[in-house]
Amino acid sequence: MSTFTQYLTEAAKSYDYKVKVAGTIADDFKNRMETALQKFELVKLSAGKKTPIQSMPLDFPQLSNEEVTIFNVTTNYPCSTNELREYLADYMNINVSMIVVRKPGEPTEEYQDEMANAGKSEYANKLMDIEMKDGIGVKAEEFFGDKYNMGLLRELMKTKGDTGLDKTEKTQDQVPNEDDKKTGSPIHTGPGPVKGNPHPATLQGFKQ
Repeated sequence: MSTFTQYLTEAAKSYDYKVKVAGTIADDFKNRMETALQKFELVKLSAGKKTPIQSMPLDFPQLSNEEVTIFNVTTNYPCSTNELREYLADYMNINVSMIVVRKPGEPTEEYQDEMANAGKSEYANKLMDIEMKDGIGVKAEEFFGDKYNMGLLRELMKTKGDTGLDKTEKTQDQVPNEDDKKTGSPIHTGPGPVKGNPHPATLQGFKQ
């Protein structure tokens, strides 16, 4: 048997809801909804909070590019979310597909709260910082651009000179002078090839 204290506790219990309306609403929407909610002994009705226009609102997947206005509602009289949704849609004369009623503890609401808090976190703000204000002091011209390219070219030329690659190329490009032609190749000991049909006695190594 319930005691008088338990009865008072149950009588003082309140019920929270989130009423979400998609699309643009009239200026007197809140006042009209406040009147409608008196049926459930309205305790509190917050000002409508509008979300940015989204390509696909989470609670309205059938809609696109719509803003959503969210009202926090507290009543003394309980009702199901579907019952409250259909009642408000009929009373406010709006399409039932444009209104959603949730309870704060529902998984979808917890997910949206986590996403909202993540967007306000320190790490999310740093990731969204396009200008990298918290980054280290790095100058762009030190890593790309004409100035960087010229510096890189000078370093390559210096390295090339230190390794002797330029000397090798110069040696390969040299043209033999007259003395070199007279002296001949150090590995060639005889005359050059003979044209025609020479007499065998004239060949190197034979005497007449």
